[in-house]
Amino acid sequence: MATCLDELDETIKLLEAQIPANPASDKNESIQKRMQKSLAQYFRNIDQAIDWNALEQLYYRNVIIEEAMTPADWKRAYAKGTPHWAEDMEPSQFAKDFIKLMKAHEVKSILEVGCGNGRDSIYFAKAGYKVTSIDIVPKAVELATKNAKKANVDIDFKVASVEKLPFDDEGFGAIFTLSVLHSTNLKKSLPEVYRVLKIGGVAFIYIYGDTQFEDGKETEDTIAFSDYLADLKALGFKVLESYKDNEREFDDYGEKHHIFVVYLEKN
Repeated sequence: MATCLDELDETIKLLEAQIPANPASDKNESIQKRMQKSLAQYFRNIDQAIDWNALEQLYYRNVIIEEAMTPADWKRAYAKGTPHWAEDMEPSQFAKDFIKLMKAHEVKSILEVGCGNGRDSIYFAKAGYKVTSIDIVPKAVELATKNAKKANVDIDFKVASVEKLPFDDEGFGAIFTLSVLHSTNLKKSLPEVYRVLKIGGVAFIYIYGDTQFEDGKETEDTIAFSDYLADLKALGFKVLESYKDNEREFDDYGEKHHIFVVYLEKN
C-alpha cells in the first residue's frame, strides 16, 4: 500500500509541475482537465489491482483488537459500588450448559476468566470441580471471595490479567469466560487461554462482536465472526459449536451488542 501512495505522490507532483505560474492562464483549464482525467484513471487502476476483501481480512488478522471497556473502566465501575452485572448471584445459563460439556470430557479442573461476583465459579465448585478464578479488578476478587465463603466452597481466587496468565502450560481441564475477552487484546488473551488449557480440554468463550449506542454514537466494530473463528482454529482449537446473536434491547449503559459464542476443544 505504501508503494501505491508513493506512486500517487509522484503523479501529483508531475501534474502540478505542468500548472503555469499564472493561475489565470488560458492553459490552466485544459491542464486541470488532464490532471483530473489522469487521477481518475489512476484510482481506477488501484481499485482493479487491490483485492479489497483480502485487504479487510488482513486488517482484522493484524489489528490490535480492543473494546472501549478497559481495565481502568472495570475498576471505576466497582469503585462506584456493586455494578449491575455483579448483583445477581444466580449462576448463568451458560455455566449450567457448560457443565454438561465438562462432564462429557471428564474434566476435573476449571479456570474462570473474569469472575465478577463469583456466581459461576461458586456453581462450578458446588458441582465438585476444582476451581481457579481470576479478575483484573481487586474489588471484584474481594467480592467473589466473600460470596464463596458465604456459600462454603473452596475457590482459588487471584487478581490477574488473561493477557498474561500466571499459570503453567496445560494446567486446566476447562476454561470459562463470559462477557470479558472483548475488553482485552485478543491477539494476547486467546493464545493464553489456549496455552493453559490441557490437550483435550474444553473452553467456553462469550464476547461482544460490536457495540451499538443508544445515543447514536458510531458503532464500535471489533472483529468479524468468520475471522474470529479462523483465529481460534489457527491457534489449534477445534470449534465444537459456535453461533452469533444480537441483543434486543439497550442495557443500563445505553449499549446493545452483537454476541459471539463458541464452545472449543484443544486439539
